[in-house]
Amino acid sequence: MVSITDRDDDGAGRPPQAPLGPPVWTGWLQIGLSTMLAVLFLVILSKTQEQNQRLMRIEQRLQGLENSRALDRTSVLEEQQRAMVGRLQTLESGAQRLEALERQQEQWRSALADMQGRAVRRPQTDPDLFPAAPLPSAGPGRPSPSPSDRGDGGVLRPPTPASP
Repeated sequence: MVSITDRDDDGAGRPPQAPLGPPVWTGWLQIGLSTMLAVLFLVILSKTQEQNQRLMRIEQRLQGLENSRALDRTSVLEEQQRAMVGRLQTLESGAQRLEALERQQEQWRSALADMQGRAVRRPQTDPDLFPAAPLPSAGPGRPSPSPSDRGDGGVLRPPTPASP
């Protein structure tokens, strides 16, 4: 049996025993690590948001540049189209003038053919209503030049009245 005095004697001679389990400082270490992880998470989250905002601004700038380039290309194409329309209008007006000239030429051909047809149908025995004036002689011993050699293209002109 054990007496009370034995217990006191036994307890006084032995050092107190440490409680079983992890040391106290490990709890503080866990709290510090957890806080550090939470802070790092918040820092990473804010950096991610900043990067997303930067990416959005860069995308907007890129879109603006692409729109600007597309606008430049469009304006160049519009200018080319205007120039092409101007050329086409010039060609169309030239074609219309050419058609008008062709119609006029055809009218002149038909009028010439009518005149030539009338000249062939007209008898030669009719007296000439407008007799041609006699050509002045080139002088004695020289024959008068033929109408084609006179330089006026063989065109008959009425005589010029003599001035007093």
